[in-house]
Amino acid sequence: MELRHMRYFVAAAEELNFTRAAERLHIATPALSVQIRKLETEIGTDLFVREGRGIKLTEAGRVFLEQARRTLADANRSLALARQAANGEIGNLSIGHNGPAEILMFPQIVPAFKKQYPNVHFTFHNHRTPRQVEMLRREEIDVGFVWQPIPTDGFDVCELMKIPLVAVLPEDHRLALAPKISIKDLSQEPLVLFSQLQDHESFYQIEQLFLHAGTMLSVAYESENLLSIINFVSMGIGCSLLPDYTHSILNRVVYKPLQPPNIVKALAIIKNKRSSGLTEQFFQFVVDKFSVTTHIAAN
Repeated sequence: MELRHMRYFVAAAEELNFTRAAERLHIATPALSVQIRKLETEIGTDLFVREGRGIKLTEAGRVFLEQARRTLADANRSLALARQAANGEIGNLSIGHNGPAEILMFPQIVPAFKKQYPNVHFTFHNHRTPRQVEMLRREEIDVGFVWQPIPTDGFDVCELMKIPLVAVLPEDHRLALAPKISIKDLSQEPLVLFSQLQDHESFYQIEQLFLHAGTMLSVAYESENLLSIINFVSMGIGCSLLPDYTHSILNRVVYKPLQPPNIVKALAIIKNKRSSGLTEQFFQFVVDKFSVTTHIAAN
């Protein structure tokens, strides 16, 4: 049974006249009559009583009319929902992210996107960049917010924000009142850094900063937890080098901009090139919200 047969039947049942129903449907009256007969044959019973030029619904016709209206309404709703999904207006978005994206970007992105597309449901997955890339390849998430550099093969990538490293010092540290400090100022200072196993790229970049400055890197502790690093610094165990955004988390330490040369971390959004619909809609929404010229100014 085809939906068009139901539409033909409903029109005829509402008009109770094949001619008027045919005009409403923009088809010939004989063609409508033939299609109604085919429908009755398929169902196995008459839906109309023919009385000259007029028609009346049989009991079977009255029951079928109610169900046909429901079926057509459901079909129309399904078509509307499919179009909304294709336009990125409804559906589910699985988003990978790191800590900086959660703090710096989500407050600007998520409420605004939800206001524009209230029928979109989010799920969030907090993972480091390599894990997000792996999940994207497996299509376990739709988009990711990651640190650059990342592989671009098979992905669309847009840089959103640059975040410089800052020195993080105990409040009573000898350099706490300095407007800016250099890498040489940190020579021989015990440092509390992210674990090499967790963030090898950042650890290597910091090593290179000290090497190029002709000074020594002295690592007192390695940690896998940002709050632990800040807490260790606040206790006076050592200093640290962290992305600038971390100053908004705890204020029991002092944050100082580093004199050049410095490391600037680039935060980006990533998705599979072949993605479309809601994923593409969200990706473009974020890209429009941010630009590569966005920077976090060191305090």
